[in-house]
Amino acid sequence: MTNNINEAVLVKGLKKSYRSGKAKEPVIALNEVSLSIPRGEIFGLIGPNGAGKTTLIGCMLSLIRPDEGEIKLFGKQSDYLSVLAQIGYMPERVMFEHWMTARQFLEFHHGLSGRSPLSARVEIEQILDRVELAESARGRKLKTYSRGMLQRLNLAQALIGKPRLVLLDEPTLGLDPNGVTVVRQVVRDLERDGVTAVINSHHLDEIEKMCSRVAMIKDGQLKSIENLKGESAAKEYLIKTSWSTSNLNGSLLPSVERACGAAGAKLISLEKLEGCFLVPNKKGAAELLKALIENGVPVDEANSTKRDLASLFSERSREGEEVRQ
Repeated sequence: MTNNINEAVLVKGLKKSYRSGKAKEPVIALNEVSLSIPRGEIFGLIGPNGAGKTTLIGCMLSLIRPDEGEIKLFGKQSDYLSVLAQIGYMPERVMFEHWMTARQFLEFHHGLSGRSPLSARVEIEQILDRVELAESARGRKLKTYSRGMLQRLNLAQALIGKPRLVLLDEPTLGLDPNGVTVVRQVVRDLERDGVTAVINSHHLDEIEKMCSRVAMIKDGQLKSIENLKGESAAKEYLIKTSWSTSNLNGSLLPSVERACGAAGAKLISLEKLEGCFLVPNKKGAAELLKALIENGVPVDEANSTKRDLASLFSERSREGEEVRQ
């Protein structure tokens, strides 16, 4: 992986481990993670709890020092102050000073950004407009705010200073549908303005709507990077089949594997009463069903759905697990 002037984020061979209590072996948080994010891309991070996503974001912010590897942001080491000044960060959890008002909170962060105080008032009102925080609430103490209002304010502070890179950790957490729509619009505006964003979220449907690519991380390892938009985006179909036990004769696995080979399908999972397969298109679904029947698999029912990010995540999470019957 080489340096490129068009890269906003370059991660090379990142490793990070922690000592945990009395455990003899360290806990591996990141294991040889490498990825590249071009400028202006909206990029997603997904994976189970403890996968290493937040650790990766912490390394990007130089809040966590990796054991090995490096991170460059806009071609420079990520711990350069000039680079950090160009990053907006929305943490999953933030400690608010509840005696402050929303305006005071953002004035404080505006000061931290090093921007001229002369521009503070106008910029703060513009950002509060972007996150649609009611004008009547802007002068109230934060202790009177709902969780959703605090989350909007959390998003607002990440936009202070017109950052070139925005890191959003669970941005839709605690938001109602209107709030989620606001986050989507903010992300669209960032993309329009050429700002790079990295979004870490468990809400796969929202990641799918907002991001052009997504990295799947599990057990500290980068499992895959998937395209969600454009010509190279996944267009496969999932086929779920079922059969009754009265029609089964011996092990299904050899027959199912022969059928997959004949139809060019991929076996995702095989249970006693059902199977799940991946085919490249609708024509592949018909070819799979024909091959299953020809190989003696008694299909009673079959349903096809276009593969979405949730099914793709489930598939990647199961890779390496033993196929069960």
